Amino acid sequence: MSEAVGRKMFKHSGTALLFRGVLAVLFGLLVAALPVATVFALIFVFAIFAITDGLTNIAHYFYDPSRHSRWTMVGGFISIAAGIVALAWPGMTAAALGVLIGLWALVLGLSEIVLAFAARNSVNGWPVWLLTGVVTALFGLLVLVNPGLGFLGMVGMLAAFAVVAGLLLIVCGFKMRRGSTGPLIYAH
Repeated sequence: MSEAVGRKMFKHSGTALLFRGVLAVLFGLLVAALPVATVFALIFVFAIFAITDGLTNIAHYFYDPSRHSRWTMVGGFISIAAGIVALAWPGMTAAALGVLIGLWALVLGLSEIVLAFAARNSVNGWPVWLLTGVVTALFGLLVLVNPGLGFLGMVGMLAAFAVVAGLLLIVCGFKMRRGSTGPLIYAH
């Protein structure tokens, strides 16, 4: 694969990360702006975010079938499944929602960590990608350890997580748009 084609692919991958990052920041700001929203509203907003994030991951996976990562697809399906579950059972309690969000964040974070390590030889910004995965996984663990934090506490944590993870994705997207330093990572 030529250097120009490689740069173009990373530019598109960076654009997908930028989109996901902006989406996460907007989600976090929306959640922070509505701290007294009902569980139903939070479930609906979370479901839309998770499904959109998952569809973006899957679209990224299929953008170039000859050079892709299975972890991108796994993350996409995890996000879509979490969004569908949230929509299917809107009457969940805050603790159940905490478990759902915690599981989603933990598994998604772990998949991002694996992908970052796979990218370490080919992407300049892989440490930021790794940090995004670590932040996401730690958020998931924190929510899972104490899912009954209370609705407002969980709203604050979710908003903070979404903004931090979104900003990290934006930084990683900008780094990827600048190009790679070696062979492409989407070989599986």
